[in-house]
Amino acid sequence: MRRWKTIGYAIVCVFSAMAASCQNGGEGNAAPSAAQPVVQAPSSNAKEKRPNILLIVADDLGYADLGVFGSEIPTPNMDALAKSGMLLTNFYAHMACSPTRAMLMSGTDSHIAGLGVMNPSNDPAQKGQPGYESYLNFRVASMANLMKDAGYHTYMTGKWHLGATVETGPRARGFEKSFVSIDGAAHLGGLSWNGPGLAPYRDGEEMVTVDDDFYTTRFYTERMIDYIDADRADDKPFFAYLAYTAPHWPLQAPRSSIEQFKGWYDDGYEALYKRRFARMKELGFVSADAEELPPVEGQPAWEDLTAEEQKTEARKMEIYAAMVSDLDVYIGQVVDYLKSIGEYDNTFIFFMSDNGPENQRRDLTNEAIADWVAQCCDNSYENLGDGDSYVMYGPNWARASSVAFYRAKSTGFEGGIHVPAFVRYPAMIDGGARNDQFITAMDVLPTFMDLADAELPNGAYRGRTVFPVKGSSFIATLQDPKTQIHDSSNAVGWELYGHRALRRGDWKLVWDAAKADDAAWELYNIAEDPQEQNDLSDVETERLKTMISLWRTYHEENGLRP
Repeated sequence: MRRWKTIGYAIVCVFSAMAASCQNGGEGNAAPSAAQPVVQAPSSNAKEKRPNILLIVADDLGYADLGVFGSEIPTPNMDALAKSGMLLTNFYAHMACSPTRAMLMSGTDSHIAGLGVMNPSNDPAQKGQPGYESYLNFRVASMANLMKDAGYHTYMTGKWHLGATVETGPRARGFEKSFVSIDGAAHLGGLSWNGPGLAPYRDGEEMVTVDDDFYTTRFYTERMIDYIDADRADDKPFFAYLAYTAPHWPLQAPRSSIEQFKGWYDDGYEALYKRRFARMKELGFVSADAEELPPVEGQPAWEDLTAEEQKTEARKMEIYAAMVSDLDVYIGQVVDYLKSIGEYDNTFIFFMSDNGPENQRRDLTNEAIADWVAQCCDNSYENLGDGDSYVMYGPNWARASSVAFYRAKSTGFEGGIHVPAFVRYPAMIDGGARNDQFITAMDVLPTFMDLADAELPNGAYRGRTVFPVKGSSFIATLQDPKTQIHDSSNAVGWELYGHRALRRGDWKLVWDAAKADDAAWELYNIAEDPQEQNDLSDVETERLKTMISLWRTYHEENGLRP
């Protein structure tokens, strides 16, 4: 039984850049300009030929966390989707959740789309500046509006994280129906992960909280099926955005799910890393002569932990595995539903993670969160994983989630931005294919527009100027995996809180902000050194200068500050 408790709220237009949108009820309802009409939906004959589109995004899922990529966690439904479709082995997101989502929804750089920072910045160089709004701004057209204009139903459940107000929420940006997490991640029960109180959700435009029986992975799935089913009679195609919060921290899952993995990780994080590393070599995701990455600096070896510490650490990974397994179970329910209504093979299914695995312990280092954990939660061993527990699995298990790549979320290294992805659409893709071409989250929107047989906005949308889409459709490389969509002269950059990266062809520039005053540009040949262990900045000095020059161009073109 689903139950919600309503919280009062007020709709207030507070951002000057949004004034025109607010006057018209948000972007989703704004009247189109005479100079720039809304893209018209294709004819009914064209619509019958177009696929439904299902975008599935996992949260903080590591590259090696799915069976098809080498994990021991059973993920048969996702594995089957990938094996009957195409693995995208060279897919890049951003360093963290909302910048990736901004890239997805806008098809352009996160700094242009408003997520140059994830939360409002107090930096004088950034505060109030375009691109640092910390919500999906109105200098871009949103994917949902464009799909809606193209004649698609538009639905979303899960993590929006692109604006907390009604005016910046999913309904205002084109989703007809939505149920979303406001503050980013919660899983089991009603407690907030982000501070005192209950986790806030928005059902359409109404703010709600949930009860102790609530489980996000289950609910987002069931609600999405309800949305699709309610509109089947009109025979329009749908665009469905399933933005799961699993396996984001805090680690929580139903007890029955957790118990399935009891004892699986008792030999520790180093043993898990070795097993996955060997398996990824067998599958060809790691070269046969690759050496294991070094253990995380400053972290204890498994054998140095006490028996009680080992027991607790193993339990954390059991909960994480349960969250990933449940993600697979409920994605399987979506697949079963699509099969039951005859739409499975007519649905373009795209899956990705929003960034690499979380390797930090914010439950210990973030003072506000640590204070809330002390108030809200019972982290005794017997209670770990319940809705009133609050733990993260930390850097050692995260190393085993990345395996093939160095570092993790919030960095520009491969472990932070190189993520698992696959696509299934039998009308276009033969099963069992593998694609090694460089593709980014910015390329998803133009790909979906290609599938919808619709045009991208050309400098203007709904009466306002918008930035052009930077991404490119990857339909051509799905049809022929040898086809590049980004040639070797095309440079793509990333930046968040001082962490930086830029890639052109096989070469990659990285700035590790964690080194503080000791930070300097590092240079890697990703084709020869995907694990980023051989910094060539002192050897390839001319190439380093060229890459730094490209970074400066990226910095200027995308409005980075400072």
